[in-house]
Amino acid sequence: MALPADLDRLRGYLSLIEGLLEEKANELEPSWDAACTAAAEIETLQKLESTVVERAIGTSADTLLAVRNKLAIWKALSHGSEDDHDAIRYRLILSVEDDLNRLAAQAAL
Repeated sequence: MALPADLDRLRGYLSLIEGLLEEKANELEPSWDAACTAAAEIETLQKLESTVVERAIGTSADTLLAVRNKLAIWKALSHGSEDDHDAIRYRLILSVEDDLNRLAAQAAL
């Protein structure tokens, strides 16, 4: 899946995925097959979520708005605290820190 290097759009994608995950979490499944289907859909959404976050990590923020978008993505991930996501959240914050240092260095020139 090719994702844009646009942090605003990535933030929007993550918001959409979060909404779909919440919707799936609130559904009651009438049968085992339906429950398995819902579980597969949730797994797919979680993989998409990780893909979007990975793209955000790899995208340099060139403005303070872009840095805020990265922080908003981090905050969205913080709501669902799962062990699998701890490492990816930490890497996103390190990416934000790198961006802030780079922007500060450019401003000093």
